Amino acid sequence: MRLGRWVVAACPTAVVTGVITGIGAAPAQALNTPNHEMPFPCGDTWTGSSRPGHSPSPLSIDWNKVGDLGAIMSASAAGVVTKVADLGGASYGKYLIVDHGAGRTTLYAHLSAQWVAEGQTIDAGSTLGLVGATGHVTGPHLHYEQRLEGSDQRSYFHSTPFVMGTTQTSANCPDVPLTGNWDKDKASELGTFRRTPDGPRFRLRMDGGSRTRVVYGSNTDIPVTGDWNGDGASEIGVRRPGSRAFLLRKANASTTTVRLGRVGDLPVTGDWNGNGTTDVGIWRPSTATFVLRAANGTTTSIPLGTVGSLPVTGDWNGDGRTDLGAYDQVTTTFSLRSSRPRRTFVRTLVYGTVTGLPITGDWDGNGTTDVGVWTARSGQAALRISASVARVASTTRTVRLGRVR
Repeated sequence: MRLGRWVVAACPTAVVTGVITGIGAAPAQALNTPNHEMPFPCGDTWTGSSRPGHSPSPLSIDWNKVGDLGAIMSASAAGVVTKVADLGGASYGKYLIVDHGAGRTTLYAHLSAQWVAEGQTIDAGSTLGLVGATGHVTGPHLHYEQRLEGSDQRSYFHSTPFVMGTTQTSANCPDVPLTGNWDKDKASELGTFRRTPDGPRFRLRMDGGSRTRVVYGSNTDIPVTGDWNGDGASEIGVRRPGSRAFLLRKANASTTTVRLGRVGDLPVTGDWNGNGTTDVGIWRPSTATFVLRAANGTTTSIPLGTVGSLPVTGDWNGDGRTDLGAYDQVTTTFSLRSSRPRRTFVRTLVYGTVTGLPITGDWDGNGTTDVGVWTARSGQAALRISASVARVASTTRTVRLGRVR
């Protein structure tokens, strides 16, 4: 089994490209009703207020709590980052805009740090940056707006209209899908990284239906999985964006720390050299580039996909080494890159829906990684099973996974 990660080039020699169609793209589901959560990590408590004359309208929310300067703030819903700007000491200062579709956007202002890039695809709960006091302010806070066609609207959280002056606890607790070989068989299994107010839990599902729960990390971490010690079983880990650190938990509960990349990078994992042990890497959204770290600390950079892509990894050709890929959510297209001596292949595979998140794994245990998508709105994982990614004929297995949101 070769581990695949969802989460997310100029090829050195010849490039072979093929197009394979799967279940096809579904039209985007319009966000006609509010589906946002508070713009903070799961379990955080904040007070939101406004005032007459608040620009651009009294519907805008200023969020505060004790120790708010430098606190992490999160995407209130999935979308695409369309603006990352810095107005200096005026107006919003450092701010972001996220497009959620159907004319709906959110704005996050007065930040001290911006950890995303324009064009980047983000999921609900993704860390966007840090609360600050930039722009025209009298003190640190997060200025937040929900907009429709550019106009400020009353904010809704958890499908409930927000009442100014109240203190609430964030229910921005989305599940993240995982894949790995938890029980050392040949096929990949599924799991989730579940954020709760008491902290996250890895929920790993075995082939026989049993489940293992492991408490590890924090709600602002990004989960990763891999075989850190080469024993044939996948273990868990996280990447902590603020410290750029991978925390890799082994079967004996010890943790190895590896630092790599920048604060806004996304983690990927894979067996880059085929030695049976999983290594780490990052995907840089601002340049659509993978940076892969070898066990000796050296790194290799490989561009692939576009800024708006999501990174995936897997052994597409069954040679025992993890390859790279990128998933374009708009076109539901996987671009899968695999290498052989003196030749690099990039094949494209259309599969999934525009609201789905990519997952990869060896679903049938044949030694080759397949693709899939997980849709949070339905809580369903659609797994594409094929003898190889180049084979047009395939079957789809649907599995219930995670909490609907």
